[in-house]
Amino acid sequence: MGEIIQLNFGDIGNNIGHQYLEKLIDDHYLNDNIINNQHTQKIHVSFEELKNQQYQFRGIFDNSSDQFIHQLLTSPECQYINNNLLLTKRNKNISGTHSNSQNYFKDQIQDELFEKLSQHIEKCDKFFGCNFNHSTFDNSSGQSAQAINQYRERFPDKFCSSFSLIPNIISTNAIEIYNMTFSLHHLIENTDVVMLFDYGALEKQLQKLNQLCTIQNSNKIIAECILQANSSQRFPGYQNGDFRKIATNLIPFPRLHFFTCAFSPFKINSDWNSQLKILSIPENTYLTFHNITRNLYLAQSLITRCNTNYLDFHQVLSNLENKTPWIPYGILHLNCKVENRNLGKTVMHIGNHKDLGKNFQIHTEIYTQFFRRKAFLHYYLQDGMDEMEFVEAESNLNDFVSEYQEYCCQAYYDEEEYYEEEQY
Repeated sequence: MGEIIQLNFGDIGNNIGHQYLEKLIDDHYLNDNIINNQHTQKIHVSFEELKNQQYQFRGIFDNSSDQFIHQLLTSPECQYINNNLLLTKRNKNISGTHSNSQNYFKDQIQDELFEKLSQHIEKCDKFFGCNFNHSTFDNSSGQSAQAINQYRERFPDKFCSSFSLIPNIISTNAIEIYNMTFSLHHLIENTDVVMLFDYGALEKQLQKLNQLCTIQNSNKIIAECILQANSSQRFPGYQNGDFRKIATNLIPFPRLHFFTCAFSPFKINSDWNSQLKILSIPENTYLTFHNITRNLYLAQSLITRCNTNYLDFHQVLSNLENKTPWIPYGILHLNCKVENRNLGKTVMHIGNHKDLGKNFQIHTEIYTQFFRRKAFLHYYLQDGMDEMEFVEAESNLNDFVSEYQEYCCQAYYDEEEYYEEEQY
């Protein structure tokens, strides 16, 4: 498996990246004096190995604020960070618009970012791709979108994944809606995989776990999802696979590469089928949907961290495949035999969900309402944007939503027939 480089943008992306690094160090036992071959055999995927068993994180952090940089460099994880590969120039986006962020990135940050990314890639034996952690609606949205565009142009054959925050579906902030629309416009065209998260849905899960509903705790969940998603690349195993293998299974149509995910610890001695059934219901555990939605997928995938010798996954996968009869053999299962250090045996469910199109449609309708009234449009026009760019983004999203409606229509009727037969 090749090396993965993490690129973090904005306060939200930086915080997620920092939380991920903390969990990554713990997952590989780097802070302990335990030397285990299974924890270090493929550590090169996320860390560059130096002399005397010293390691440096393969990642770049955005210089979003003095507070974050100080927090990062004074944390216990700073010994795993190469200070020379931190971005020094800051995106001074005061207005918070996508256009301002994008312009400043092109003028000040772009050359520095790709120079330092090239330094990372030169130290890789077999570079796999980059993962972008960012928000689609804050003042760094234009920066991350432009970085993804440039990455795709410079490395067209390398993998590009994104863990993206989207605004709550009930948001009425025009700037957030505009930023999200332009970011989504770029994510559709330039990424291979996009994992979506909604703070509203994350808060619901934190309430169920009796934890404080803070951004810090929400970002911990996202970091845990990243850790689970690439665990099969970071540890040895006979059922391993990378993100490209997952994407091949989960993307029936090229532009529909937006996924939802959920993960949970599980116990061997309990009913594994019922645990997975609960996990696959979006209302209960999903981290993307703020509202209650149907249990309808285009494709599904499971990533487990346990010893499969004790579990009959074949029966479980058969039960899941029965829920997607329109895609025969549509369930991919990857297993990492090394358990999560803190949570033990865990399972992650990744779904290409039909109702994502419904959420995108609602966002597009809100965007259209603001754009027709030209609400807050002057903030973007004064940064050099043209109204035709708004029209182009709207048209692209409408086409995107229509693809969900077209391709998922038959899947919806197939599911209705399946449940009617099941009732009888």
